[in-house]
Amino acid sequence: MSNLDIIIKNGKIVDGSGNSWKVGTIGIKGEKIEKISMKIEDDAEKIIDAKGLIVCPGFIDSHTHSDLASITDKQAFNYITQGVTTNVIGNCGWSAAPINKATVKDLLSLVAPDLDVDLTKLWESFGDFLNFIEGLKLTINLVPLIGHGTLRIAVMGLDNKEPTPEELNEMKLLVENAMKSGAFGLSAGLEYIPGLFAKPKELIELCKVVSKYNGIFTIHTRNEGDLGDKAIEEAINIAEQSGVSLEISHLKLDGKRNWGKADERLALLEKARAKGIEVTTDVYPYTFCMTSLHALLPNWLFDQGLEAVLQKLEDEEIQHKLEEYYQNGTSMLAPSEEKDWDRVILKNSKNPQFRGKSLLEISKNIEKNIIETLKTIIKSDGLAGMVVLKGMNEKDVLKIAEHPLSMVGSDGEVKKREDEDIHPRYYGTFPRFLKMMVYDNNILTLEEAIRKMTSFPANKFNLKNRGLLKEGYFADITVFNPKTLKDNATLEEPNRISEGIEYVIINGKVVYEQGEARRKYPGKIIRKQLK
Repeated sequence: MSNLDIIIKNGKIVDGSGNSWKVGTIGIKGEKIEKISMKIEDDAEKIIDAKGLIVCPGFIDSHTHSDLASITDKQAFNYITQGVTTNVIGNCGWSAAPINKATVKDLLSLVAPDLDVDLTKLWESFGDFLNFIEGLKLTINLVPLIGHGTLRIAVMGLDNKEPTPEELNEMKLLVENAMKSGAFGLSAGLEYIPGLFAKPKELIELCKVVSKYNGIFTIHTRNEGDLGDKAIEEAINIAEQSGVSLEISHLKLDGKRNWGKADERLALLEKARAKGIEVTTDVYPYTFCMTSLHALLPNWLFDQGLEAVLQKLEDEEIQHKLEEYYQNGTSMLAPSEEKDWDRVILKNSKNPQFRGKSLLEISKNIEKNIIETLKTIIKSDGLAGMVVLKGMNEKDVLKIAEHPLSMVGSDGEVKKREDEDIHPRYYGTFPRFLKMMVYDNNILTLEEAIRKMTSFPANKFNLKNRGLLKEGYFADITVFNPKTLKDNATLEEPNRISEGIEYVIINGKVVYEQGEARRKYPGKIIRKQLK
């Protein structure tokens, strides 16, 4: 009988710490790394010859929306083909739990209108959700956050108001129960309904609960364009007042007026850290984002709920008000000139004539102005449709990606391979980051780039025994060829798999080998360990 299950030999080992690579051999037994040495004499059931290849920890995606991964596609093909072994889920204020039978329709109308599963028959509480997922097959590991938007809908529906003391206490109790069940923290999305209705004091009170359990607060800030500085300052204030560890989600500079200001935004984080506030950020290596259609609309349009939006759009006075709003837009989510609508692309639609076209192109095709065009699209697809926004500058993206306070997050989710209504980041983020930052532009060392994708997020989220190649750690390992590494996903073909990822091992099992996915499901819901 073999002493080890897997031996990886002859590769350049980049252990995830940021230290220089070394040549060595890794022995895996069960779920964990048993030995790391120059040479291992033991027998093994499987031997991987990694000559000419890089052996590193599996990549940890610090920002995803893969909450329903075990239901939608348990194989997580789009992630394992990038070398990703772990997804942090529940970001931007959206998590799969807790849910309330009375308001779950409101939640799904915003995030998953086409989901044909009755979630209320599967779980209600956050703990029930984790227990349910734990009983299913998973390929990748999942690190759960509780979403403020989901939480607020469960307690308050879509009401545009401050919570009563009773409602706030109920939300705090749900956060506490989630943390005790294994959540790693709380997320918020303040550009989205209902997060945009929340004032800082509400979030501070919830974050105080998270801080008590040494958790993390991730935040899609209230604005990523002209008001981005103020939005970051708001997030930092929440962290300072509550004592929570802060992660600014997908830091970016939307709109041409903000290009070149990356240093100013990053300086806010540096200043906060100098005051003792633990703030970091994440970034994806693209100059275009993808978001929900409803994020294009101003807050005041939702003050009477979702169902009133279409009725309001019929009102001429509202239409004029909207025109003024867009003329004075403060981010790429509110284009200020007609030509800017050519940068807003409708990614999915029930109308094949709309799908994949810019809103400017659609408006010309149907011979209507932008406001009428938005109304037509909402009638067709509701408010949960996805749009791609071409609003960033590559120099800013590179500067943020280089900064020592940034880690990598795709802002994607597990998707079936045939799904084309996605952003290319769903398939290409991690190979693209390596190629862009290390091999094409020589901005980061290989060791530092891998640290940003492994031990840095593991440390930030307090993942125990993960993120490093170290004896006794879980065997989450990616092996790639630096000469052939390349992302292939594009806006036109977003589901093309990357090249150069040779082997992916999760919890000691090979799930991807030289272009083929293995039908093994070693992934886990990782629960936060409470002291």
